Amino acid sequence: MSLANLKQFSPLSSLISLAYKEFQNKQSADKLYRANVPLIKLAVEDGFTLKDKMLRDAVDALESLAPFGARRSNFERRYLTDERSILDLPDNPDKLAYGYWW
Repeated sequence: MSLANLKQFSPLSSLISLAYKEFQNKQSADKLYRANVPLIKLAVEDGFTLKDKMLRDAVDALESLAPFGARRSNFERRYLTDERSILDLPDNPDKLAYGYWW
């Protein structure tokens, strides 16, 4: 294969690379979500509020797992506004609607 032919595939290989990275990011986000949401919900059930630094930091970290843009805004608005909305989080991220998660 010549260098000219290789350049033709460069955009395609870039697209495949981006898709793979996106897939890895989703897998990582899902794994961290599954590990942390039960702990966050337990903290809320034990009386912690969003004014407590530990819970606020955990919620901020969870928010950062959601993809940028409208889905992150939707996720924050629906599930991370107060203690009651946090308890509505499903333990499995696959149960979140597409508009809220990956």
